[in-house]
Parts: sequence; C-alpha cells; structure tokens
Amino acid sequence: MTVKNIHGRQAIDSREVAEMVGKQHKHLLRDIAGYIKIMKEANESKFGPVSNELKIEPSEFFIPSTYLDSKGETRPCYLITKKGFRLCYPGKCSG
Repeated sequence: MTVKNIHGRQAIDSREVAEMVGKQHKHLLRDIAGYIKIMKEANESKFGPVSNELKIEPSEFFIPSTYLDSKGETRPCYLITKKGFRLCYPGKCSG
C-alpha cells in the first residue's frame, strides 16, 4: 500500500483500495460519487446552505485525481483519506 501525503493528509489511491477490498475500481468510483452526492445534499437545507461549522467537505474524505492507464489515457481516480476509508470500509482500518 502506498500512502501519499496530500496537503498534510495521508491518502491512498482508489485503485489500491479497490484491490485491497476486492472490488472493481469502476464500482468504487461509483460508490464514492454516491457518497459525495450525499455529502453535498447534507450541506444544503430547504432554508439554504448550513453553517460552515456543520458542513461536510467531501475533500476531507476523497480527493479527485487522475492516472495514466496502460494505453497512456488519463483516467479518473480518487485519493482516499483515512476518514474516507473509514467511511467506506468501517472495521477494515485500524488506528
């Protein structure tokens, strides 16, 4: 597992996470998109955006990134922080 330091936060490439948990990367990307959508919706209310203290920032969990595939094409991935990993896979992350 390769842990990267991104602006003071440790993160793992979503491709590695998918392999670790036995999931296809495209399915993990779909799941992450769903989590991000829920977080963004939670930041809104029928009375307007919630206060900054209550906001759930998707970037605290998932950092958009890209990689080059075997054909040299740019593909999407995420750098998943420890918070993101714990959200997606509670019980699989110690510490």
